[in-house]
Amino acid sequence: MLPSATEVLQGRGGRRRSGRQYAYHSGSVYAHPYMEQVGAKQRQVRVGRVRAVQAPVVDSLPTAVVEVRDVRRRIRLDTGAQFRVAGEEWRALGERQDVLPPVDYVEGFTGAVSKVLGVWRFRFRTQYEQHMVVDALIVEGATTEFLLGEDWTLARGVKIDFTACEVKWYEVETKKVVPFQCTKNGGMNDKLAKVRLVRRAKVQTQTCRNVELAVAAPEGTVGIFTPARRVEPHLLLAPTLTTVRGGKVVVPILNLVGRMSKLPSREVLGTWAPTAQDLTVLEMTGEFGRDKVRQWLDGWCTNAEPLSNEAELQLGEMSEEDKELLLLLRNYPTLLEPRTGCPPMTTLDVEHEIHTGNEAPIKVRPRRHAHEEQKVIDEQVASMLNDGVVEPSSGAWGFPVVLVKKKDGSVRFCIDYRLLNAITKKDVYPLPRIDETLDNLHGARRFTSLDLHAGYWQVPVAAADRDKTGFVTRQGLFRFVRMPFGLANAPGTFQRMMDATLRGLTWQSCLVYLDDVIVFSKGGMERHVVELAAVVERLANAGLSLKASKCSFATERLEYLGHELDADGVRLMPSLVHSVQEFPVPTDVTELKRFVHMAGYYRRFVPDFARKAAPMTKLLRKGVVWRLLTPFQVSD
Repeated sequence: MLPSATEVLQGRGGRRRSGRQYAYHSGSVYAHPYMEQVGAKQRQVRVGRVRAVQAPVVDSLPTAVVEVRDVRRRIRLDTGAQFRVAGEEWRALGERQDVLPPVDYVEGFTGAVSKVLGVWRFRFRTQYEQHMVVDALIVEGATTEFLLGEDWTLARGVKIDFTACEVKWYEVETKKVVPFQCTKNGGMNDKLAKVRLVRRAKVQTQTCRNVELAVAAPEGTVGIFTPARRVEPHLLLAPTLTTVRGGKVVVPILNLVGRMSKLPSREVLGTWAPTAQDLTVLEMTGEFGRDKVRQWLDGWCTNAEPLSNEAELQLGEMSEEDKELLLLLRNYPTLLEPRTGCPPMTTLDVEHEIHTGNEAPIKVRPRRHAHEEQKVIDEQVASMLNDGVVEPSSGAWGFPVVLVKKKDGSVRFCIDYRLLNAITKKDVYPLPRIDETLDNLHGARRFTSLDLHAGYWQVPVAAADRDKTGFVTRQGLFRFVRMPFGLANAPGTFQRMMDATLRGLTWQSCLVYLDDVIVFSKGGMERHVVELAAVVERLANAGLSLKASKCSFATERLEYLGHELDADGVRLMPSLVHSVQEFPVPTDVTELKRFVHMAGYYRRFVPDFARKAAPMTKLLRKGVVWRLLTPFQVSD
């Protein structure tokens, strides 16, 4: 049993003086003087009071996590303690100061007394990457505890915000903020705590990045982040289930506008609270139970009417119990219902821009078309005018119309933008590599293929650049309001929009190649329904529309990017292999290029493809005179 202060002093022959006499004060904090017998003399001993000495600290104290000499430690805020005190183990983390301690002993509320060994200086780094210097008394036998007492709070004018769970003060006109946590009954408090950025962050235009938020919670604690409503409207944050790692949690933030956004350090982005012990989570890395999925779907699919084109949907083989998929699709009629004409534009803040610098406008003389072709052009322009895809123009740019024949004999309406593309500053945003896309599907058992309805036309052209899309017909000059085919940077704009829309899901449960989206699952139907729900929810929120006739849902086999996919892996499509085998012998460089590119698409399935194709690729080199060489004819 530890001795009390009175017993210690009496054992040393000391006596207590009047409480109105003070031997030392620090700010507004005073220590009581005592008399200690040292040999034949008496000396004055100063004893300060703290909450606990050589005893566990009360759990309800506000506790903050700091870093000192690359070691993470916890410090506690104790307004009932007169001084800043630390245990002996803290000596290795600080620097001893050549100053007289304000007291010689400290007394806990239990009456136990411990000797003060000296003053040490500690340099802390907070969870918000701020620095704070604290001088504290090292107390004999107090082990790992560190208490910030009343002397520290009064000297700095510290404000303790128990609503936001933060300690705030100013140092040289710089605001310092330290998050803390409180515990009760041995567990974390259930209050929502504000969470702030650890360090300032830049979010580039139309991109998504992860940011770190400081959380005062034990390592490994699972909690839910809820975004604040006052965050800028063009920045999207989603409620996120997170795990504390190193006093921080990571959440994604998406910037939808055409300018970079800067978030200052310690910006409040939302609140965070630990999850309840009995919280049920649909685990994305495991398998889902049918009853949980059905209960989850029933919560927001009640009274959903059947789709008008439900009988025409391409659905995979389902048992009578597999009705969750239909319940899901019925909840998104605007996404899947057939529509006449052009779909509406996306609700995302995205536009296609055409950067031509100071180049002069280009006007190209229109081409001559046959009478039947003119009728097709007039019909196409009238349809696009009616759907709001194009509008009359009075600009200085004009390009010719080109009609390209399809395999079925119909024609495709195109604009020859080659001269415009030549002066356009190129966007280097990448398209996914097809081989990496296919490799990522290894082990998948269920597939859903989604095709956007007139995907390019769901993206608007920037108002300042619409004149540059002008085209000439016998009816006059027109320009595109929505993004047309044939522009150099159109694929990059569209891919960027789709990647931003499905950020966090791509490469995990879905893949995107321009307007083709594939949702894949390595589990059963229940898991596939949940992962498909996440994708269609994103597409619906973006205001995008699907062409249901080209979509297939929850199938076990799928044709994608010229390949057949199933649980056994990736195969060649027999129809395309037949096209390569039956390709006529090339008679000029143009035909040879077509054949080499067609065969090269499947080069990963042909061992030593480069050596076998070498006789043909040599003929494509610059300056080589075309002639039907024997090595080419016998190339296998």
